[in-house]
Amino acid sequence: MFLSLLSALPADTLLDDHFCTYYYPADQGLPLCEHVRDAVISNTTRTLPTLELGDPDKPAMLFVHGWPDSGAEFAAQFAHFCYGPDAPYRCLAVTWQNYHPDLPAWPVADLNFQATCEMIATTVSEVDPPLFDTTFVIHDWGSFLGYQMMHMYPDLMQRTISFDIGVGEQGEGVNTTYQVTASTAFLTQNSGLSQAAAAYWWAPCVECATWQASWPYVYNISWVLESYRFYPPRDKPLLFIWGNETRGEPRESDSIFFNEEWLDFVESTPGGAVVEAPSDHWTFIHQARFVNAAMEGWLDGLPAEDDRRVVSC
Repeated sequence: MFLSLLSALPADTLLDDHFCTYYYPADQGLPLCEHVRDAVISNTTRTLPTLELGDPDKPAMLFVHGWPDSGAEFAAQFAHFCYGPDAPYRCLAVTWQNYHPDLPAWPVADLNFQATCEMIATTVSEVDPPLFDTTFVIHDWGSFLGYQMMHMYPDLMQRTISFDIGVGEQGEGVNTTYQVTASTAFLTQNSGLSQAAAAYWWAPCVECATWQASWPYVYNISWVLESYRFYPPRDKPLLFIWGNETRGEPRESDSIFFNEEWLDFVESTPGGAVVEAPSDHWTFIHQARFVNAAMEGWLDGLPAEDDRRVVSC
């Protein structure tokens, strides 16, 4: 019944609206958004909905988003890496439970981190032709989930690019007021609260911050993991890109989601690197030209894969 509802949807708000309206920067040297958007395929028949673009015979980029966004938040990376006949990559972005505005809400029993990791892996396994030689690109809660998935599904990716969320805290810790607000929004079914929290952080899509999407902050619901690992594995190349601003001002310690030990860890991985970007939590949107160049330079500098590694989950 659930899958039949998905396949019957006449349109996709993420692709038809959010992709260009909220997530595609106009001043970053990218092709017209309408051209890119029209080439992207929306698929709502898999375990989780996906956006995809590019030649299946090219190495893959697998994207996992954070709060309060969706797979559409990586529009600028789709355009740079996967659009056009000469594009070097194939892009696949997954949107997880309760983050697609056109789809039915998931049962509360399915709103936990273990379920999300398993659903993402299952969704990837449903892609045909399968992904190979995959670069895992993760942001915000997607980074937290991604670090767990690197342990759970090591064959899913060959290297990882993570945005803004690492491990540890600086100084006296992170300001968690917005997390309490988002949790309250879910428990009281009040999107006004969660959208106010998103607006405070200058989120690109404030309307995306519905109460239904705030479930990760209700920790007695979301925090289910069969085996929690603080750090990702050290044996895969890792690029960490973080923005040095918050709300237009230099970023202070209460909004930095990592510490110096995390940066040392990143640089200890094979080819590991840290890039400080001149923007905020969504630097891959607001400074897409800078970030795409950093990603491309890092990827080009890694040793070439000598085989086509097919995902098996």
